Amino acid sequence: MELLQRENVRIFEKAADWKDAVRRSVLPLEKGGYVTPDYKEGVITNVEQLGPYICLAPHVALPHARPEQGALKTQIAVTLFREEVDFDGFDRDDAKANLFVTLAASDNNSHLDVLMEISEILQDDDKMEQILQAANEDELYTLFV
Repeated sequence: MELLQRENVRIFEKAADWKDAVRRSVLPLEKGGYVTPDYKEGVITNVEQLGPYICLAPHVALPHARPEQGALKTQIAVTLFREEVDFDGFDRDDAKANLFVTLAASDNNSHLDVLMEISEILQDDDKMEQILQAANEDELYTLFV
């Protein structure tokens, strides 16, 4: 996966809540100049308005916002939380995630290839188990590239 930079891969034990998890997952993109500081709040606002649509599969969330909400360059970040993050307050029992694959897309098309690659990884049960059990950030990064 060409878009993933090693410095954008992080592991945490837990998050205070889903908003904290989103903010932490966006931070590498913000630090790298891929998104503005407003981007993380755009993701949170979207989830508050639309529900936890970013919870795509068991254990997986794909935080993202519209390009006009602060995406400057197309890039992804991968954040693993050892303790599952619950999107509480929503009417979906499956709104939980450990793995946050955060996407910044500067336009409506440049991220499509990345989404296909992410989809292939997420459909591989063995690979997903390895990702969720990654010992450290280097191992997690290797599982995505």
